[in-house]
Amino acid sequence: MYHRSLVISLSCIVLIAIAGGCDGGHRERLVTGYDQLRQQNESLSRDLADRDRTVAALTLQIDDLTTFDAKAPADLFAVTKLEIVRLTGGADYDGKPGQDGVTVHLRLLDADGDIHKAAGRFTIQLVDNRDLGSPRVLGVYNFHEPQQLKKAWFGKFGTNHFTFKCPFKPSDNLTGVTDVDVKAEFLDFLTGRRISAIKQVSVSIATK
Repeated sequence: MYHRSLVISLSCIVLIAIAGGCDGGHRERLVTGYDQLRQQNESLSRDLADRDRTVAALTLQIDDLTTFDAKAPADLFAVTKLEIVRLTGGADYDGKPGQDGVTVHLRLLDADGDIHKAAGRFTIQLVDNRDLGSPRVLGVYNFHEPQQLKKAWFGKFGTNHFTFKCPFKPSDNLTGVTDVDVKAEFLDFLTGRRISAIKQVSVSIATK
């Protein structure tokens, strides 16, 4: 209100000065100053209106939250299970003979077994377990960026899962590898829970 009153008062002074008569150059400067004050007044009015709308929205949100039953769980439909979809397996990414990675399809489920779409961090680990006494990690892959997760989600034609490409490192000697353990973990951003799953898949490595 102070800003608005100040602008209006100065505007009146300018108008009085113009009406009282003055030389052309001085009058032009006064008119320019008046236009600037008017624009400032309009900007302040818009800012004030935006602030009032924000306050009203926050007040309504607080009122709505206070009406909720304290016993009602906010995580009623939270993710409780991570499933590695059967389509998961070795994949060819470079068009050359042999598979050079694993494409992993993951599905999130709630307590009722319904498919769930949620935000969080997916961590996938590929492990060569031919030597059970000394397993070899072939790669660790993290997916958590919002745009990355949106791009990975497929929800049409009965898919309803996340799909992630996990290429092998070119430096790894994969000769003889026929099976890979896929270890997947999901960290739910809503509840902070970690859920995991593991599945063994077959791969076909090109003979060098």
